[in-house]
Amino acid sequence: MDLYDVIIVGGGPAGLKCAEILGKSDNRVLLLEKNAVFGDKLCAGGLTRKDMAMLKVPDHIIEQKICDATLFSPRNRSLTTTPSPLLFTVNRRALGKWQRDRLEGSGVRVHAGAQVIRIDPETVTLKNGTSYGYRYIVGADGFASVIRRYLNLPVKKRLIGIQYTLPAGNVTPMLGIHLNSRLFKSWYAWVFPHRNSMAVGCCCDPRFMKVSDLRENFHEWLNMQGIDAGNAQLESCPISYDYRGIRFGNIFLVGEAAGLASGLSGEGIYQALVSGQEVARMIIDPAYEPEALKAVVRFNTIQNRFMRVLYRAGIFRGLMIELIIWLMNN
Repeated sequence: MDLYDVIIVGGGPAGLKCAEILGKSDNRVLLLEKNAVFGDKLCAGGLTRKDMAMLKVPDHIIEQKICDATLFSPRNRSLTTTPSPLLFTVNRRALGKWQRDRLEGSGVRVHAGAQVIRIDPETVTLKNGTSYGYRYIVGADGFASVIRRYLNLPVKKRLIGIQYTLPAGNVTPMLGIHLNSRLFKSWYAWVFPHRNSMAVGCCCDPRFMKVSDLRENFHEWLNMQGIDAGNAQLESCPISYDYRGIRFGNIFLVGEAAGLASGLSGEGIYQALVSGQEVARMIIDPAYEPEALKAVVRFNTIQNRFMRVLYRAGIFRGLMIELIIWLMNN
């Protein structure tokens, strides 16, 4: 049986960032990705300036550089225009391939199509029966994390996102965030422009709003916006924001496996990158203090509290949304 200092389970942004940094150390590292391709996940595909600062994605990966963003409410709107892009949209598969290619020559061993089905205190076992030994293991395997399940940490706080990918036509590359208390409660609908398409979706926490109601309200909103989904397939995915910690002995959780997405916005790429980076540094240097990760957790806590305040506002939630946009305009 092959033995590794670190086994990373999952090849999303968190796992690949963790592998990139560990690949510069003396550790023997194995990355296991269950899918045949990297980046195979439903996502609006937006990278913020913070994401870009960490990733430094080249221009050929970027589909749109967005300088205009509009925040909508039923009665108002607030337009933000910036001289430099505030959002960059990418194809998640292209991003995943680019991140994976950066590991070439680093010494990190990468196995795609390698599904982990069993975790033991010092070994992991794949679906094909192969086992590997480890000193540390990093769970970067997303919402349905087998590592998190091994730790007996069920996901109780989650969002459900639903989304269409539609032809862009002649649509101006503008980010649209649509707040509507009646239709989406504390959450929102989005329009993210890509090169030849646009991602149009919405999300909610199913504890507070039935997914069937969200789907019905989403289609009502599409009709209100004059957006015809035609024969496009409606896709969905869960998003975990149930953070319980990042280190459990010699086991680490990063990204969505750790529940580090925002319960307000659903954003998770920046949190994934930071957690992957910080865990790698913690493994390399046991005395390292993950200050950037602590800042992410604090910011997530603020967003999640604001989400709950909005939800509990009930009939006053719509007024709060209008006030937010009024303040932005003034």
